[in-house]
Parts: sequence; structure tokens; C-alpha cells
Amino acid sequence: MMDATEASVPKLVDFGLAKMIGPGEVANECLGTVAYASPEQLKGVKYDKAVDVWSLGVIFYVLMSGTLPYEGPT
Repeated sequence: MMDATEASVPKLVDFGLAKMIGPGEVANECLGTVAYASPEQLKGVKYDKAVDVWSLGVIFYVLMSGTLPYEGPT
């Protein structure tokens, strides 16, 4: 069933490298696909679920441009 209210939350998962981070929890390992990872994840500093906003921005960029915003070997 689809939730069309303003309180609905988008959910995207990289099933191979996903981890649930609950309220108040932090992580410091790089989880997910590197091309969509936030700077905090790549630096190895503590982060919370707010880094998902960065990843969502990268997804929107790819959908609009057809390319990743950054290129490189790592």
C-alpha cells in the first residue's frame, strides 16, 4: 500500500552492504557503494543516518544527468 502523506519516508537500500542505524546510533565504517557514499563515510569518521541525504542527492544527480557526479579509480 502506498503512503501519499507528507510524513512518508523514502527508503532505498543497497542490500549487499546495508546496515540499519537507529535513532541516536552512529557508525564509522564505510557501508554502501563508494560512488554514493558521503565524505564522512569515506573519511571513516562517525556518522548517523543523515548521510543518506547525500546518497539520495547522488541518486537524483544520476537520474537527471545520466552520469555520476565524481569520477576516479577509488
